[in-house]
Amino acid sequence: MSTQTERPTLQEELTRRGRDVWLAGLGALATVEEEGSKAFNTLVERGKDYESKGRKQIESAISQASKQRDEAISEVEDASEGAREYIFNTVDRALDRFGVATRSELDKLEGQVGRLTQKVDALTKALKENKNINPDA
Repeated sequence: MSTQTERPTLQEELTRRGRDVWLAGLGALATVEEEGSKAFNTLVERGKDYESKGRKQIESAISQASKQRDEAISEVEDASEGAREYIFNTVDRALDRFGVATRSELDKLEGQVGRLTQKVDALTKALKENKNINPDA
């Protein structure tokens, strides 16, 4: 009989354990309440650092993409200019083979015709003036 009084009953043991669980829950709640704001502030700071790093990575990626775009555009422009020169040279050679004047030859000829026209106009004017001075002519 003394063993029964020395040992707690099942109901007492469950009550004691239930109370311990209750107290542990209250302790956890108190700890969260006390430490929660510290943990929250720590998480906010870590989030700011992470955001800053992410922003730098994005800016770096954008910068790299812009450089690659500019290089690609430059290469396309160079290739386009080279193709254009090749086409003009090919057309000029073809026209030359058929005896057709090139654009530069026509421009040169146009300049010569313009200068000759000016000279003819000057001579015509001079001849008219000489006719008026010399009545015997």
